[in-house]
Amino acid sequence: DFIEICNGITDGTLDNLDVRFQNKATVCKYAVPEGYPNSPVKNEQINVSKIENPDGLFYASVDIQNGKLVEAGSRTVAVVGVADSISNAENIAEKEVSAIDGPLFHRSDIGTDMVIQKRINHMKSIR
Repeated sequence: DFIEICNGITDGTLDNLDVRFQNKATVCKYAVPEGYPNSPVKNEQINVSKIENPDGLFYASVDIQNGKLVEAGSRTVAVVGVADSISNAENIAEKEVSAIDGPLFHRSDIGTDMVIQKRINHMKSIR
């Protein structure tokens, strides 16, 4: 239970808990409304039924209207890919976020080797 872990950290009792982590890589990609952030589409229907792993789908700025899932104007949904490598996790996340139907946009470069290396180089340059 993540709450127990957080409480253990804050009250100094983490060593009393049996905390285990998986040695896995994760990549998270957000789908945002077209026009985001300045003039985002709102109240347009999205469809997440083609997602293969719903455990990796996280709802954010969405509403239900007439029984349909719609965009509310900000980051709409996130998908997380989990795998043995960042590259494989990125492939999973990209496949899943691309399966969401609706007037959405996502950055397909997030989690790619090129972007990761660019961020590493940037961090090295500011050290």
